[in-house]
Amino acid sequence: MRKNRKSSEKIMTYHELEQVELTNMCAIIDEKNHKVLVQERKKSWTGIAFPGGHLEKGEALVPSTIREIKEETGLDITNLKLCGVKDWFEPEKNRRYMVFLYSTTEFSGQLINETDEGKVFWQDINQLANLNLASSFLEMADMMLHSTYSEFVYEIDGEHWKKKFY
Repeated sequence: MRKNRKSSEKIMTYHELEQVELTNMCAIIDEKNHKVLVQERKKSWTGIAFPGGHLEKGEALVPSTIREIKEETGLDITNLKLCGVKDWFEPEKNRRYMVFLYSTTEFSGQLINETDEGKVFWQDINQLANLNLASSFLEMADMMLHSTYSEFVYEIDGEHWKKKFY
């Protein structure tokens, strides 16, 4: 709301709402062995990435990440650190897609080697770039492992999608 300059009358401004799809991803770091847990994704966004998934309706961000990690890896995680956000807008769907990126070094439980989402395994952190990574995952991993920036966004420039980092 804003006020009319000539009176105390308040004017309502309208902003068209967009649909938002909320997702999460978590880098589970084994500091002792210098490894990170990865998933060879086989459904959508194929390739190697960190595990994660979608928020359920009404679910909070951190609990959704803890739930997704348990479902996809069998591990229980705690003390998640928000590392940044990746987002983009899909004009044809009037939808923004947001990925909240977390990391943790605190985990326990029995690792599940494979689910319907894909194989899960520990990988040397310094060898991550040599794997068959999912599209743009290396930039996301950099945000999550090295705190290089806080937002990774795709902006549309005519026919092209440009990567921007903030």
